[in-house]
Amino acid sequence: MKAPKLFQKPLLFMIAIFGVIAMVTSITFGMRLKRELTREYESKAIALAGSVAESDIGTILRQDAGSVQARIDRYLNIAGVSYVLVADEHGRIIAHTFVPVVPAEIEDLSERMAETLTGEEPALRELRLPDGRDCLHVAQPILAGLGGFVHIGMDMSIIAANIRESTIQQQCITLVLFLASTIMAFVFIFNISKPINLLAEYARKVAGNDFAEVPEIRSRDEVGQLARAMRAMSRHIAELVANLEERVRQKTLELQEAKDALEQKVEARTAELLRTNTQLKIEIAERKVIGEALRKAERKYRTIFEKAVEGIYQSTPSGRFVSANPAMARLIGFQTPEELMSSVYDVGTQLYMEPGRRREFARKMQERGEVKDFVSKVRRRDGRMIWISENSRAVTDSEGTIIYYEGSVEDITLRKKAEDQLKRQAFHDPLTGLPNRALFLDHLRMAMDRARRRKHLFAVLYMDLDRFKVINDSLGHETGDELLRGVARVLEKCARSVDTVARFGGDEFAILLEEISAPRDAITFARRILDGVREPFIIRGNEVFTSASIGIVLKTDGYERPDALFRDADTAMYRAKELGKSRFKVFNRKMHDQALKLMALETDLRRAVDLGEFEVVYQPVVSMETRLISGVEALVRWRHPQHGIIQPGDFVPLAEDTGLIYAIDNFVLERACSQVRQWQTLFPDSMHAPLELNVNISGKHFGQPLLIGQVTKALQNSGLPSETLNIEITESALMDDPARAEDMVRQLKELGSNVCIDDFGTGYSSLSYLQRFPIDVVKVDRTFINEVDTDADSQAIVRTIFSLGESMGLKVVAEGVETPQQLAFLEGEGCNFVQGYLFYKPLSAAELDEVFGLV
Repeated sequence: MKAPKLFQKPLLFMIAIFGVIAMVTSITFGMRLKRELTREYESKAIALAGSVAESDIGTILRQDAGSVQARIDRYLNIAGVSYVLVADEHGRIIAHTFVPVVPAEIEDLSERMAETLTGEEPALRELRLPDGRDCLHVAQPILAGLGGFVHIGMDMSIIAANIRESTIQQQCITLVLFLASTIMAFVFIFNISKPINLLAEYARKVAGNDFAEVPEIRSRDEVGQLARAMRAMSRHIAELVANLEERVRQKTLELQEAKDALEQKVEARTAELLRTNTQLKIEIAERKVIGEALRKAERKYRTIFEKAVEGIYQSTPSGRFVSANPAMARLIGFQTPEELMSSVYDVGTQLYMEPGRRREFARKMQERGEVKDFVSKVRRRDGRMIWISENSRAVTDSEGTIIYYEGSVEDITLRKKAEDQLKRQAFHDPLTGLPNRALFLDHLRMAMDRARRRKHLFAVLYMDLDRFKVINDSLGHETGDELLRGVARVLEKCARSVDTVARFGGDEFAILLEEISAPRDAITFARRILDGVREPFIIRGNEVFTSASIGIVLKTDGYERPDALFRDADTAMYRAKELGKSRFKVFNRKMHDQALKLMALETDLRRAVDLGEFEVVYQPVVSMETRLISGVEALVRWRHPQHGIIQPGDFVPLAEDTGLIYAIDNFVLERACSQVRQWQTLFPDSMHAPLELNVNISGKHFGQPLLIGQVTKALQNSGLPSETLNIEITESALMDDPARAEDMVRQLKELGSNVCIDDFGTGYSSLSYLQRFPIDVVKVDRTFINEVDTDADSQAIVRTIFSLGESMGLKVVAEGVETPQQLAFLEGEGCNFVQGYLFYKPLSAAELDEVFGLV
């Protein structure tokens, strides 16, 4: 009886299942058996050790080795006991059952346990003897270890033998069950597969057109249903086969008739082909002539293609070269066109440096059918980057589908480098290499656009070096250029990669701080710049020091144009200079309003100079000896059409910045000289002679050579005696440029005029000025006079100035006398000349005429 094939897979499955069951049960019961036997051995060993320790304690304490040896030898008859050993309290062996000697491992274990084992509780250890046996070692202390120790070893091989015996028995039982189950499964599957085999045999006969002997299967299960279905199907197939054979016979007759008709047509067609063959021979001769002409034309254009200087190519839309000339291969860095076409399979990823450049090329081809002057950056085979310009067109089939691209390529790397150099020269400062004003404003415009689209904080800093003109004039322009380059490096070091540092010309720099997290970042950056610029610069072996003033615009969201934002940064920078330089100032709206007001004031001031809106008033200087006017100080006033009288403190600093102070000072000088000369000619000598004139000259004007000519002209035109003219200057005018000031004082003295120091005592080196310059008159500043009646320090200073003036032969004038107490103190100290509201306020010429009694 042959085993059915259906039985093979279940058999394999059953073998696997029974194998797993046998393995799992063997391991599980083996471990359980080992655990139980080990526990039994442990309890047995502990009981035996305790028995020895308790029953023979006297003998052990006497260390009677013979009695102890006889006692422990009897324990070897107990099943499972491998050895017994008795040791003293130090672990030294008294008696043992080993033959001939105790193993070294047991001796070491005995000594270690004597040191570590305390108390009444026994200790268990698993160890392997030199003969390979595994033992369970039990150590029982006697009297907590003071009387010694009893060591018993239990042979674990008995446990292993029991486990093997149990495992073999279990696996044999499992095997018997498996064989019985296999036989039962075989019988069961055989009964199932017998009708299936009959059906399979009948199916093979049906495949060979044998529809007889249908198997009779009367079971009511699925196999019986399948047999009945196959009988019905075989009858239907038999009918179909008979019909098919009849149709084949009919078609065979039809094909024979068609064959006869086809033979007739072939004969007729053969005659026609003979005629056509003659015509083809004539056409072939003509085509040979045309082909020769085409080959000549192809050789001509092939020569042009091969020898062309520009690269010429054809490529598929996917980016693979299908044709290329040698110039194209050399341009990309290949030896031959074949090497180029085999190596480059995607120009978009292998050649173009910009990821989306090939997509842009394809898009333009799709829209226009051609591209012209398509400039791209590509990578040659050797890794070098070059710039190319492409002209290409799309070649399509009759349906308009693009077959390939063809075009030419030119290497424009040199031209591109020249263009980049020109762009760099157009947008970078040639001295420092920093971006110039145009590039900075372009970056600023982009930053403003980003700020409108999303939250983008940025700040603008405008920096100007302090005293750069002094360094440039004293050390030379080359040193100045080196200093500017050094400052540029400091700014680049302080800035980040996202920031823009630019030079606007001269000693002016601008910084655009982008991606800042808070306004304090700009403040920190400004402090870092100021600290860096203050460090000494080593130029040509010399240490050069400088500082900077910085204007900062933090709130940048309200600006529409970059130049407006930069204007406000410039305004803040000038405010930092006004506050003492070497600092930064953050722009606020008040500065802008002040700047607008100052601009309007400057416009009105220029108009006032042209229209003569200035007036000269005179404050008398009174002689304490006669109580008469000995001189006048000419003061300027601006009578504004809308704002009325404007005091000098409100417009003189602006006039100095704009250069209008020269015209204003000259106007006051000429008008005052003419007026005082008129008074001198009218006054009797016995009453007011000589009437002196004090004219204030701006410190900026005092350093200009044109002053001497203006003074000379005013004296000549008015006829005023030069010895009655006192030119008043401040101490700061002498301090700014002492050498030039000394020359100016000398020239004024040569004209015969006197030099007066105004606001004396407020400078830093007043005494040194008196010693160095030929000064004639000093005016004590009103800040000291205001407190002489109450402040002891002010009194001491005024006394010192009077004493100094007297010792040096100077004329001393006290300014700002307003109270009788001040006058009394001055008179008591020997002051000869005073000036102040106690006597006269500044008066117009007409008002002073009344004082003189001329009206």
